Amino acid sequence: MNRIAHYIAIIVFCLMGLTEAYGVEARIKPGNIVHITVLGYPELSQVVLVRQDGTTDYPLLANIPIDGMTVISLHEMLQPVLVRFIERPKLFINIAEYRQISVTVEGQVNIPGLHTVSEPISLQGILSISGGTTNEADLRHITINRREMDSYREFTVDMYKFYADRDNGVLPDIKDGDIIFVPVISSETSVRVMGAVHSPGSYIPTKDENISDMINRAGGAMAKGKMNAIIYLEYKNGKHERRKIKLNSFVNKGLADQIPIVHPGDIIVVSEYQWYQEVSWYVYLLRDLSIVLSSLIIISNL
Repeated sequence: MNRIAHYIAIIVFCLMGLTEAYGVEARIKPGNIVHITVLGYPELSQVVLVRQDGTTDYPLLANIPIDGMTVISLHEMLQPVLVRFIERPKLFINIAEYRQISVTVEGQVNIPGLHTVSEPISLQGILSISGGTTNEADLRHITINRREMDSYREFTVDMYKFYADRDNGVLPDIKDGDIIFVPVISSETSVRVMGAVHSPGSYIPTKDENISDMINRAGGAMAKGKMNAIIYLEYKNGKHERRKIKLNSFVNKGLADQIPIVHPGDIIVVSEYQWYQEVSWYVYLLRDLSIVLSSLIIISNL
């Protein structure tokens, strides 16, 4: 008798969750928790998370996506599968809301610390919740430490690859307990842009970026920037080799494809236009002319 009452209580609970909380037409979405109950078979009764791709860990679904299905349609799909193993299975399905997870984000973000969020959430999403990254963030070497059984596994994510190819770039979903670290840009991995630019700082170059590209990454040159007097310190064999680059000359002559390609460790300095440097030549010329004229006047009066 107690066993029958127990079954009735489970049925009532499932029906209440189905009709009242979510409605018979509620559709399953990534991040939902799905309660699958097969009466009398605890090994087949599981609580599973719907992953971002719509699949779950429920063994009899064999990685079949269930996102977009209603509880009734999932029941109709799963019931015939259970019949292969169980005579007249009693199946009940209920959907729960998104699961809350705790994630720690440290390093070059504006709001570091422990954050409680709802699954599913991607790396891009958790960085946004953390206030975004700082200007000194190295987005090529973000690390995620994830607990797996009795140990931690660390893997590195390159956000630039994702931004460069959004169609094929996939960011990992963040799991409960993940520890994310955004490192600071180092001189060994970045190009430093200095001088008369709007946003001087260190920037990680992508493939085939040249001096002009890096200046644009730094917000472009200011009005007082001398684009024909770029100081380029190219990092080679452990030291910097100084070169003067006439950037406007490359563009005006149609030689933009010959602008030097940058590499990590390089330094670009956009020289600042100083009015007195431009007029100093004329000042010295007038001075010399006045000396010559004075000398001629003195000689003529002798």
